[in-house]
Amino acid sequence: MTINLVFDTNVLISGYLWKGKSPQALQIIKNNKFRLLNCRESIDELVRVLSLKFKLDTSEIYMIIIDIRSLGKNITVTSKEHPINKDPSDNLFINLVIDGNAELIVSGDSHLIKLREYRGIKIITISEFIKRYL
Repeated sequence: MTINLVFDTNVLISGYLWKGKSPQALQIIKNNKFRLLNCRESIDELVRVLSLKFKLDTSEIYMIIIDIRSLGKNITVTSKEHPINKDPSDNLFINLVIDGNAELIVSGDSHLIKLREYRGIKIITISEFIKRYL
């Protein structure tokens, strides 16, 4: 059985740019029955952060996006849930999980982690993900 899940922008950036738990979490996805969901808005945010904050060039960003897309499915987000008020941009990941019928968000974002669960969707840290699925 394939498990649909979402990695937030923090987890993806850490997974592709640094060593440690985030790359390990990406490897778990590549080696197991997971489908990493993304949407136009989440990819746009990732590209924006990689180019502006981390100064990656277009070809480096392109390779990351190609890899992310190979790991899952692109979803059109139509839900408008807003459980997070302190950083409304985090609601994108909640809505992506809902519209993609995912079971799980893996996050490094404090607002998402504080929520822990929303409408039956678990929100866990990278460490929890690795412990559960390694």
